[in-house]
Amino acid sequence: MSELANNKPNNATNNWEVLKFGGTSVSNAENYLRCASILHTSLTTHPNPSVCCCVSAMGGTPKTTDLLLSLVALASERREEEIKGVVGKIVGKHMECVKTIEMEDGERDELMGLIESDIQDILDVLKTVSLMKWKPSKIQSLVSGYGEVWSARILTAVMKCKYKGGEGGNVVYRYLDARGVLVVDEEVEGEQTVEWEESEERLREYSSPVPGCQVCIIATGFVARNTQGVSTTLGRDGSDYSASIFGKLLKANAIVIYTDVDGVLSADPRRVTGAKVLGEVSFNEAMELAYFGAKVIHPKTMQPAILSNPPIPIFIRNTFNPGFRGSRIFTSSLTHKERDRCVCGFASIDNMAVVNLEGSGMVGVKGVSRRLFGTLENSGINVVLIAQASSEHSITLAVDERDADEALEVLQEVFSRELKLKHISDITVHKPCSIIAAVGDGMSDTTGVAGRFFSALGESKINVLAIAQGCSERNISCVVRGAEATRALRAVHAAFRLSHQTVRVGVVMSSEGSLGCALLELLKNQRQKIMMAFDIDVQIIAVANDTRLLYTDNGGSITNEVWAGKEGGGSFREEKGQGIVKYLKSHVVCEDSGYNVIFDCTADADVSLCHPDWLTDGLHVITANNMGLSGDRDLRESIARKAYGRQRKGGRYLREVCVGGSLPVLRTIKDLLNSGDKIKKVDGIISVSFSYIMRRISPPPNDDGEEVEGCKLSEAVSEAINLGMMEKDFEKDLNNEYTARCLMVLVKELGMENEWDLERILSSSDQALKRRFGVNEDWETVKDRVDEEMRVKVEECRARKRVLRHVSTIDVGKGTVSIRFQEFPYGHVFAILPPGNACVRFFTQTHSTNPLVVQGQSEGLENTASALLAECLNLMQGIGVGFGTGGHTKLHRTSTSLALAGNIAASTEDLRTKAIKSFGGMMF
Repeated sequence: MSELANNKPNNATNNWEVLKFGGTSVSNAENYLRCASILHTSLTTHPNPSVCCCVSAMGGTPKTTDLLLSLVALASERREEEIKGVVGKIVGKHMECVKTIEMEDGERDELMGLIESDIQDILDVLKTVSLMKWKPSKIQSLVSGYGEVWSARILTAVMKCKYKGGEGGNVVYRYLDARGVLVVDEEVEGEQTVEWEESEERLREYSSPVPGCQVCIIATGFVARNTQGVSTTLGRDGSDYSASIFGKLLKANAIVIYTDVDGVLSADPRRVTGAKVLGEVSFNEAMELAYFGAKVIHPKTMQPAILSNPPIPIFIRNTFNPGFRGSRIFTSSLTHKERDRCVCGFASIDNMAVVNLEGSGMVGVKGVSRRLFGTLENSGINVVLIAQASSEHSITLAVDERDADEALEVLQEVFSRELKLKHISDITVHKPCSIIAAVGDGMSDTTGVAGRFFSALGESKINVLAIAQGCSERNISCVVRGAEATRALRAVHAAFRLSHQTVRVGVVMSSEGSLGCALLELLKNQRQKIMMAFDIDVQIIAVANDTRLLYTDNGGSITNEVWAGKEGGGSFREEKGQGIVKYLKSHVVCEDSGYNVIFDCTADADVSLCHPDWLTDGLHVITANNMGLSGDRDLRESIARKAYGRQRKGGRYLREVCVGGSLPVLRTIKDLLNSGDKIKKVDGIISVSFSYIMRRISPPPNDDGEEVEGCKLSEAVSEAINLGMMEKDFEKDLNNEYTARCLMVLVKELGMENEWDLERILSSSDQALKRRFGVNEDWETVKDRVDEEMRVKVEECRARKRVLRHVSTIDVGKGTVSIRFQEFPYGHVFAILPPGNACVRFFTQTHSTNPLVVQGQSEGLENTASALLAECLNLMQGIGVGFGTGGHTKLHRTSTSLALAGNIAASTEDLRTKAIKSFGGMMF
């Protein structure tokens, strides 16, 4: 589609449009026909446009230009047999193409004759090279330019034969050998200056209008002539440069460069899978990206377009996806319009080395920088990046890794006296390194860009070796270790919402898989919504239980259907064996991803032993399993060291679900302590099973004030088991073990872990039910006796208009921890707590009379799964990914997954304002 109608710059009156097709676009007969179709569309989409089309030499493997250059090299070494083989490849490549394309015999014969004649001319030139045993650059330029000549001839023949005329009149096709038109001055070695006036005068013969006809120039790219009339080439990306030169000469409305990608990308797609095409890019942004390794367009290509009056927009489009608009490179971009996308893209330069000079003798001393950079210049070493602290204590610079050893040697020599006197303490080299650059015109108008950039690197555990930023603020560059470059690119790319941030997830579930399966279902249902709301893609890479491991390496996500073997097929791999959970991390950990997470959905002590290792390997652990935090002291201390130590790559340990399920109990403690409040006592009904059981055997009066008859303890236990509220071994609930483990987690948060362990909590509490069993007794044999004893206690409480509840208490002031059956008046919050709910009270210095209360429904697989997912999103929020910059509401824990089922960004709210409240007017 022509760009003339919608992209004509102000004051533009010409109807010229310049197209350019690269080597991959004309690699075979099929692609020539594709290019011809695009050219025809450009001619016919709008009335009376004139088109100039530049073409590269045939691409493919090997490329024509490479073959031609190899001929000169082979001739200089007199390798005649190999020359014949290369010539055969060149002729065969072009003859096959010409024979395949449908055209008139006369046209085909003429084309083949021209190619054969040119080949003979090349062979004559090669004889001279062979005699001289020398390959001068002028000869290389002459020979390497023949590929563009043949390519332009072929496309001209295709257009003449396939499209004889355009809509409303004929099209005049004019073949143009740029060696007769484009003139460059090569007087200064290494530089080429276009002779604009002479070139424009030579072009008039081809661009002159024809009444009633459209004009289509098909020109050779890459080649030109110098002021002495000798053939030359325009160097790297010369065909693109040719197109831009023709655009300025013709005062074109647009320059459209067709290649094999959809446009300018926000990052290298080989390293950042979420890289996307940038619709609008400024000339300055494109130059910065090109300098830092983006290969779509060379900076020199943009110069003629920028110098034109008015400037000419350049479009990058895909020959193989012509319907896609591609990227428009012009005077401004969208980075000024969207604050959250002030960075247009990221690029990197690999295989770099960092040279650092450091010493107190450099402070205030004149001439150090001159000697440093003068020495490197004299040695032919290019400095890519410079960083110096204002204290002048050190100077850091980046050079090509290949020059690092030489740079170190010459600097040690020139500063040998300073090194000997310790004025310079050391000159060091770090390699291999990579430079990561953020580019965007909008950065100059946006605060916090540097903070977000370096925060993203820090949260991905990436150390920055050097930093550089110009006052234009169009570019922020930093140097990182080469092995961390891909991870760095992905982290910053996601931080600026240019792509989704991928979270690689492993799930450990019990053999029954209840909670794990609930989490898999929730993640499947919410994946797209989370991606849309927060730019986070949660991918379940591996799932394991105690005997089975399922994983994927192809970026898919495991669901319940895949786990059950109903879907997936060969996309997923399976391993089996006892203790296989320990191999889970090898499939989840990816060095190129900064966010690797394992969900522990078990209550397994053996799985908790893996937590320290997971943390060490940089995995974030989100656990519903409190066995590690309530286990032996060595395990608890190991988890604490790994999770809260200062190791550079350690993961985070998210344990909120270990106490209270979906209720924010641990977070409330943290917030209270961080606010400077002092917690005096924490008590509550923590055990969901006992919450249900005690409400059933000792219910409060109904709403009419009438007494309600309770059931037997054994009946309530059976109901709780059927409702899934109790552990697999329900006696662990009845003997207070689950509750004691929750208290151990709370004890640690309150700084009392050195005085308490699991056995001490159990021994200091009311006699647990299991202790009533004789040596040879079990639940079935004692339940009648226990029912009677509990009935008596309940009746005694009722006589005093009270109910019996199972309450855990931590008295920080007294240093005591207990689990008791306590009685409470009918109006007490514990008395009226709905069955299966949890309730925790916080008595603090601020809330001394009316405690802060967290209560709600915490039982149920859906609630717990939702809480685990919320922990994952809180983790991402805490490390600055996808939150708080684009108008999204920050996501906090939800009491059920229903909040996630709608619009996540709008429906979630801070649970502290919803579920944490003071119960004024009630008896405490």
